[in-house]
Parts: sequence; structure tokens; C-alpha cells
Amino acid sequence: MAGNARPQSNWAQIISAAVSVVGFALLALQINQLRTNAREAAARQVYMSYSEAQLRHPELTEPDLAALRADSVKYVLYKNFVAHLLFAYDEILTVYDHEEWRRSFAQEVKYHMNYVCFGMTPDDDATYFPKMRALLKELRRKCPASPDARKPAGN
Repeated sequence: MAGNARPQSNWAQIISAAVSVVGFALLALQINQLRTNAREAAARQVYMSYSEAQLRHPELTEPDLAALRADSVKYVLYKNFVAHLLFAYDEILTVYDHEEWRRSFAQEVKYHMNYVCFGMTPDDDATYFPKMRALLKELRRKCPASPDARKPAGN
């Protein structure tokens, strides 16, 4: 053998190691894609559940808050409806943080601002991911000084 030439077996080991590394990288990419797909599917599922709740309870979509507060069972249903809305968008914005989804959220939450401003507490916000907590904080900056200062549409 020449002084600088490598034996054939070393080249085979190098090629085998390179193929193993490439295979491992492809497997890691595939696992990451599966994880992403699962998160997207879960977010869509939660959003579809919220959409079905809107169809089942249209009176909660653009609520008459005074009437709901007069009936404790309906008010509890309403609070859970708003929590469902926030949770659905929390999941969606975690995987699809696009301007279209943010506009959709703004369009839907405007009917619930009275409750967001005066019915929820910062402790309630802790159940959501950071993006939703930031959105709720931003929404509350627009709250009037008192619940009677401004009544959103449907209230």
C-alpha cells in the first residue's frame, strides 16, 4: 500500500457513518413534522369544537350580558363559552400565528369585551399560553373605566 492511501475498510466505515448520520437527521425531521402535524390537527379540532358551540348557542355569540347575568345557569354557560373561545384561539395562534387568525379573534372577542374587562381576572389569564395572555392584556388596555361607561354591541 502507498504511504497516504487509506485501506478500503476505513472508507466503508466513513460512508456507513455518514449514511447513519443522514438517516438519523431524516428521522429527526420526520418526527418533528409528525409533532407539527399533530399540534395543527389538535388546534383545528379545538377550533371546530368552538365553532360547533357557536352554532348550538348563537345567543352567546353576540350576548345580552344583562339577561345572561339574570340567570345564573346561563351565565355559567356564557363564561364557559368565552373560555372555549379563548382556548380555541389560544391553540390556533400557537400553531398558526397569522394576521388572518388575529383579525378573526378580534372580530369575535369584541362581543365579549364587557366580560373580558370586568368579568375575568388576571388569574384567569394564567390558564392560557403567553400569546393569548398578551392579547388579553392588550385588549384590557381598551377597557373603559367602569362597566357602564361603554356597552359593546349586544350588551
